[in-house]
Amino acid sequence: MKDLFTRLSQLDIDSISTEELERLLPEFGMNNEILHEMPSHLSDYFGKGLHFWQYPNQFAKLLKHIHGKPINSYLEIGCRWGGTFVIINEVLKKTNKDLKSFTVDLIEPSEILNQYNEYWPFTYIQGNSTLFQTISPKLPSQVDFVFIDGDHSYEGVKQDFDNSLTLNPAYIMLHDINSVVCPGVVRFWNEIKGNYKHYEFIDGYASVRDNYLGTGIIEL
Repeated sequence: MKDLFTRLSQLDIDSISTEELERLLPEFGMNNEILHEMPSHLSDYFGKGLHFWQYPNQFAKLLKHIHGKPINSYLEIGCRWGGTFVIINEVLKKTNKDLKSFTVDLIEPSEILNQYNEYWPFTYIQGNSTLFQTISPKLPSQVDFVFIDGDHSYEGVKQDFDNSLTLNPAYIMLHDINSVVCPGVVRFWNEIKGNYKHYEFIDGYASVRDNYLGTGIIEL
């Protein structure tokens, strides 16, 4: 696993094209759950490495978008295996050397995250993000970038969003804004996005019948 962390740390985001990054990302290992949502041509990478749960064609554009932004603190709400957390951290660290990162989930940290914490220390908070008063003492008063991927109900994502605003972030990112199985997130995103400067990453794959995943970022 350390070899994957090192490869990520050495990846030159500036010199690689978005298309090249899209082709490279699966080599870090993708999730192997709910596979009917995943493009079948990438099956050789499922259940390996970092287990990141993203579409490479969405994720590559997202990583290019956030690279180089002045982000010195990052919070991910809902991390599952932790692959997405690891990759985003390594991209942010390239231009933010003093990055402080935090992640929250109901479950215990995965072995991937345990190994990453030895490679690069971060704060893992086991708890319910919607019960913000129970996790906020472990967070700084201000966080530059918050990624919401926890409770996917309308009420849950709204609560996470409202709580995130109290941290005075420059950016808030939501996952599953284009997913047929997350109507609450889709509804909430469509309600708020017009109030902010925002970006969407919702590319799909022809081999996948419906729309899934999708990421949206707002700037505050």
